[in-house]
Order: sequence, then C-alpha cells, then structure tokens
Amino acid sequence: VPAGMLIVALTVFAFFRGILRATWNHRPELVPSAPFTTGGKLALGVLLLWTCIKLAAGAYDLAGVPTYWDDSFNNWNMRGKMFYVQQELVLSIPVGNGVVQTESGVSSYPPTVSMMKTWLADVRGAWEEPLVNGVHFAWLLGLIATAYFFLRRNAGAFVSALGAYALVSLPLLLIHGSNPYADIFVAAHVLVAAGCVLQVSKTTGSQRLTWLRLAGLSIGLLAFTKNEALLLYAPVLAVLLGWQVFRGADANRPEERRALAIAAGLAATVILPWLAFKWSHGLSFGNAKAVSSVSFGFSAAALQAIWFHLSHEPNWLLIPLLLPVLGIANGKRGWNVLTLFVAAAFAEQTAIFTLTSLSNEAILQTGLSRGLLHIAPVAVLKQPQLKVVKVIFKVLVDFVK
Repeated sequence: VPAGMLIVALTVFAFFRGILRATWNHRPELVPSAPFTTGGKLALGVLLLWTCIKLAAGAYDLAGVPTYWDDSFNNWNMRGKMFYVQQELVLSIPVGNGVVQTESGVSSYPPTVSMMKTWLADVRGAWEEPLVNGVHFAWLLGLIATAYFFLRRNAGAFVSALGAYALVSLPLLLIHGSNPYADIFVAAHVLVAAGCVLQVSKTTGSQRLTWLRLAGLSIGLLAFTKNEALLLYAPVLAVLLGWQVFRGADANRPEERRALAIAAGLAATVILPWLAFKWSHGLSFGNAKAVSSVSFGFSAAALQAIWFHLSHEPNWLLIPLLLPVLGIANGKRGWNVLTLFVAAAFAEQTAIFTLTSLSNEAILQTGLSRGLLHIAPVAVLKQPQLKVVKVIFKVLVDFVK
C-alpha cells in the first residue's frame, strides 16, 4: 500500500509538472529501417514463432519444477520465504537438513532478488513457488526487450530483430532465464549500464548529459544485484564512463562536469549504504568465497577448462571465437566501449579463475559459466557481430527461395 501511494503521488506530481507530457512526446532518434522483403518477413516470422515456442517451454518449466538446489534454493527462494514468514530482514537463514547459514554465507549477497520474491508473496497473501519464480522469466523478457530497443538506436529493425533472436538462441542464457537463478537479473543490469555508457560516447549536448546521469545510476544499481557485479563490472564501467567524459571535446564544459558529479552521486546513493551495511554486519565480499580467504597460484587446468568451454561446447555457439576476429577485421569501427568492457570483464574473470584458489569454479564450469553469462548480451549486441549475422541470414533466405 505505501509503495502504491508513492507511485500515485509521483505520477500526479509528474503530470502537473508536464514531465509525463514531455516524455510521451519524446521520440528517440532511431536508425532508419529498410522495408522488409517478403522472404525476410517470412523468415523472421518463422524465427519469431520458434522463439515463442522456446520461451513458452521455458516458462512452463520454470513454473512447474520445484526449486530444490544450491543458490536457487537457499540464497534466493529460502531467503525470500524467511523474509515473508518473519516479516523482517534476517541474516541467519536455514538452508535445509537442520543447517543454519550464518551471516558470512548467502547473507552477504544483496537481498534484492529475495526481497522481490517477498513482495510478490505479500501481494498474493501466500508463498507460491510458480508466482515468486515467475519474476525470473519477467527479467528474461526484459533483457530481450532491452537488447532490441538498444539495438534500434544503432541499427535498423531487421538487424535489431536478428540481434534479439541471437540472444534468445544462446543455450545457456535461455536455460538460466528458465530457472530461479539470479544471473539473468545481473546480465540485464550489466546490459543497461554498458548501453548507457555507450550512448554517452555516441551523443552530444543535452542527450549526452542525460545518458551520463543514467549511466551513473545504472552503475550504482549493479552493486545491488550480486557481489561480483560490485567487484568486477561496476569499476570497469565507471572507468569507461570517466574516460568518455574526460577525453571528449566538451571535457572542460561546466555542464559536463556537473553531470558527472550527479552521476557519481547517484551511484553513491546505492553503493555506499550497501557497503556500510555489509561492513557494519561483518558480511563478506566475493562470490562463493570471501575475497579475504582467496589465495593465489596459477592453474593450468583452469585455463584449459576456459578454452574448452569457449571452443568445444555449444553454450555460446560461435560468438567467443568470432568476436576477436570481427574486432580485428573491422578496424577502429570494431572497437568501441562495448568491446573494451567485454575484453576487460573477460580478462578479469580469466585472471580470477587461473591465478587464484577459485580455479575449481572454472574447472567445474560453475562460476565461469555464470560470469560469461553476465557479459554475453553485451557481446552479442556488438555491431560487427550483427553485420555478419545479417549476411548469413540473407544467404539462408536466398537459399530458401
């Protein structure tokens, strides 16, 4: 009820201030689209139908299979159910078989996903697994929609549709979007943050300042998704954002510096309270293991596992092998903010899994797979990659004819 009253109050305020009218009348500058050919419409229709079938099957599986294993059970659902039953945020959480998870374990994760499940149960008046798990599918649909509309700012409708289809076609991404894990939630936030930083580099004037502020907010929100987003992705995007501001021709403009200060303030409003909470309650940093307990040492087996994962398994299709080739082939056009972010994030993960005691996470392909999943949507949406997909698609259409 308080949340609904707040939404109504903000809506009324925005209406009388003319914010809603200005937002409704604003139309983003989209890349012009060439008319679809009959063959292209037919092929896209087939791909859309097949995508809907896959999504429907994933939604059915998510709603019908009980949550029973690992973080999907104790970290997301059990925490949410504990919050719902006790009507308070608790740090000591039962994980089954009489075992109690202390503050140093899953409680160190941001409670965003668990609190969302608690809110859904509160609205429903009962804890129902299909309902609370349904939020994961909503995040998958949000990720697909974000990818499409982000692409429409940089490509035509044809290429944008192909990019969204390529995203859904990644086997591991579809699997994670159809189970109650939180990595699709992280991937969506990473995509939004990276997209905002890219728009800062592509726009000028007031639009650039708006994207700059949105980038700061989206980077701050990363800290409240999963621990690795705070440690790995947020710092890289913050550096890229600062680089975009200080290297531009408008770097000395007061408006630019003011917008950057606002972006930093927006990020701090999310990050600092969460850091203060973690420090005050002795919660650890890191994923699977606390950062303070990680030891260093090279693991050749982890490096081999990473190569095998990228080159011999169908989780990511051919994207990992195509990206560096396409980047080199397209010269300067193939190297933008998205390229730098994907390269930096992948280098971070490779270093962590091959040079620390977390190597087993790569050998078993647990932490490695989830880490790559976070940056996969950004990698798929690179323009050079999509140009090749478009060429292949046209060849297939001609073959069908």
